[in-house]
Amino acid sequence: MVMIQSSEQPQTFVPTATTLAALLACGIFVTIGLFSPGLVLPQMAMAFSSTPSALLLSELTGTIAGFSFALSAPFCGALVGRRGCRQVILPGLVLFAVFGVLPAALDNLWLIVIARFLLGIATAAVFTAALAGIGTMAPHIRAKMFGWFSVVGGVAAIILFPIVGQLGHFGWRPAFLVHLTSLAVLPLALAIPASLGRRPRAVDTMQADQGVPRWNRAMLGILLISALAGMGMILSPMYGPIYLASLGLTDTRFVAIPLMIGAAAAVLGSAAYGVANRIFGIRGIFIAAGSLMGTALIVAGLTRNIIVFSAAIAGMSAMVALLSPNLNAAAVHYNRPERAAQAIGLTNGMMFGAQLLFPFLAAAARAHLGISGVFLAFGVVIVAAALLMTTMRPPTPTG
Repeated sequence: MVMIQSSEQPQTFVPTATTLAALLACGIFVTIGLFSPGLVLPQMAMAFSSTPSALLLSELTGTIAGFSFALSAPFCGALVGRRGCRQVILPGLVLFAVFGVLPAALDNLWLIVIARFLLGIATAAVFTAALAGIGTMAPHIRAKMFGWFSVVGGVAAIILFPIVGQLGHFGWRPAFLVHLTSLAVLPLALAIPASLGRRPRAVDTMQADQGVPRWNRAMLGILLISALAGMGMILSPMYGPIYLASLGLTDTRFVAIPLMIGAAAAVLGSAAYGVANRIFGIRGIFIAAGSLMGTALIVAGLTRNIIVFSAAIAGMSAMVALLSPNLNAAAVHYNRPERAAQAIGLTNGMMFGAQLLFPFLAAAARAHLGISGVFLAFGVVIVAAALLMTTMRPPTPTG
């Protein structure tokens, strides 16, 4: 394939195989950066038991990176527009390795929490810049790449957690060594064109007259679906085991089965995104996948049958996996090209930021409706949001 380069980045470009591989490889770092320490947090709490608030600080070690990711993702998207994808990804990969491994060398929980906060920013830089790079591709390539980007993240989770579990046998510190994988991606990232994702200079002078309002109705709908999809990602891992216990299933070996089925369904859903995009289009996926996801949650909340519950969770997970790449595709489609990177950052910031709000909303639903009410309430809200997406229209320039 021939790379198209110029001083002004074109709206779409034809990527080389190396560029595709580099951008896809960046899909593993949310899994590693945000979720990998979870298995060793109990060990950390015990190791620092003499530290005041050790349990709370250990939990912050697992969650603070997601918080800083959500805060910084929109700003990383804006930075891509000014500097280009490669100039954001390369330092992000280096800082990911540095701040990711740093906790293994620290003996202070407060410093570990700070290192994890900085890691979340590095993760946002790599993740957002890679998605922004994909967003510059021709529509048919873009749809496939968004889907496979999510597949890479799902496969990474399947491979990563057993590795972290094995490293955890040697103590909590070795588990943080998995962050060094970012250094292996550096040579690939060097092949990303320097101009990829950079906003043309001419746009800055034209934007005031020809720009599309960022807060159009479509973008607000995208952010709403982003928040709900983000909450859906953690709904089954957080409340699935509790609900199964209410059904009489408490053996962790069997409780894990519905979650494993859901993870497998999510990988299949992501892999099917390219085909689904061609058949239904962006708006159609929002309506269909959102409605099916909400319906699956309603079924999960109504059933008392473990097999039906497992099937509902698998369906919900597959629909979340379809929505995730579709949100990135929509951020590009419903914004002018010069705003695509920032829109992608804002979309992903909302997705992961909403996860911080979820426990409070879920606790309120559980207090009034019981544990099954958590699934029912979110199911109804998601169906309603999906139906609202029927009003989405691409923005038109103002001037």
